[in-house]
Amino acid sequence: CKPHLPPSRAPSWISVSMPNSPRKKWLLLTLLCFAGAMVYTFPFLRYSYYDTMKEALGVTHTQMGLMQSVNGIAATFGYIPGGWLADRYSPRKLLATSLIVTGLSGFYFSTFPSFVGGLFLYGFWGISTLIIFWAPFIKATRNLGPDEEQGRLFGLLEGGRGVFGFLISMFTLFVFREMGEGPVGLMWVINITAVVTIAAGITVWMMFDDTVQDGGSEPILRNFKAALKTPQVWIIGLIIFCGYGLFASQSYITPYMTGVMGAVVSYGVLMGILRTYGIQAIGAPVSGFIADKIGGATIVIGSAFVIAALCVVLLLAVPAEAKYLTTVSNVMVVLAFCVFALRGNFYATFAESKIPVHTMGTAVGVACFLGYLPEGFTYPMIGYWLDKYPGLPGYQITFVYMLGLSVVGIVAAGLLRRVNRSGIRKGLLKHG
Repeated sequence: CKPHLPPSRAPSWISVSMPNSPRKKWLLLTLLCFAGAMVYTFPFLRYSYYDTMKEALGVTHTQMGLMQSVNGIAATFGYIPGGWLADRYSPRKLLATSLIVTGLSGFYFSTFPSFVGGLFLYGFWGISTLIIFWAPFIKATRNLGPDEEQGRLFGLLEGGRGVFGFLISMFTLFVFREMGEGPVGLMWVINITAVVTIAAGITVWMMFDDTVQDGGSEPILRNFKAALKTPQVWIIGLIIFCGYGLFASQSYITPYMTGVMGAVVSYGVLMGILRTYGIQAIGAPVSGFIADKIGGATIVIGSAFVIAALCVVLLLAVPAEAKYLTTVSNVMVVLAFCVFALRGNFYATFAESKIPVHTMGTAVGVACFLGYLPEGFTYPMIGYWLDKYPGLPGYQITFVYMLGLSVVGIVAAGLLRRVNRSGIRKGLLKHG
């Protein structure tokens, strides 16, 4: 039977019941998709508006990377306490707070502060969008259905985030183009996003039930120690590390197309939105349903890493000339599909590994501590390569790095499947 804490030691806050009707379940999942799309718009706006942001803020490639790395460092060291918060406090409180304060910060962002101000903003977003938001976001989704539905739930979550993100981004792209495709247009994009993000926070506050009660610290400490001893948690962390490293690195395909291959800025923005949101809306849910059908998220994850490796090889092989822009765009789409297939199945591996629901927040925090380390170093590292080796050479180094991540990811996925199939159940499972 599924491990659980004995009733005498299980505080009421760990037992969050699943929605009592399909309608409520899908309504809450849709709301989580909307919230998950909006809260990360600011930290990752550079994925679509890299060149314009760089111009508006007056910074170099390296400084752009450093700002993003501050976000990653703040988040990386906050995932474990974030998991503790998710296992202790109501998702309603944490998610709504995250969305509202993140939206308010957008009004300052729209003034295009100095490099120091940018560092402050990205550090703040590391707290508001990751430490406060991520673990309760994952745990709330996990609680929407049983183990056999986890692939589709997380796939639909990632895909739904893509749908909402795509719709908002296409609207803001229209505004951006109408305002001249420059800093003024970007200012409008940021302010519109700020308003919608605040609205998402208010909606979460209104729609979610605030039934979770604060619990004692003893179960948290026990769950944390158990998570550290669970091999699957660390392997999942390595898989997330490789997958997120690919996700972060692929954002540089946009400036590669505009800065090296000669694409116009609006084309780069459009492809960035398609990669970040459009493919997300398709790739994640499709891969989630496939994972449920074939009985294993790790199979999908391993396959996605293999295809991603082939895509990166093509990026290295195709000449960086304007006539090959369509080819590179198509490769980017396939690579993005693989990346979102990975993201759509990251957290389904917790259920596949039989990690109990009541320890989900803590286990996610530990895995994400390792998994999102690339957030702290990928952007300044690639920014340094692009500044030191301008043009094509810098991007070739970046693609080689992406190939290495794909290979390690293939190995990690195979290892997780082997560990799960061998019946190794330590750490968290011993404490059920």
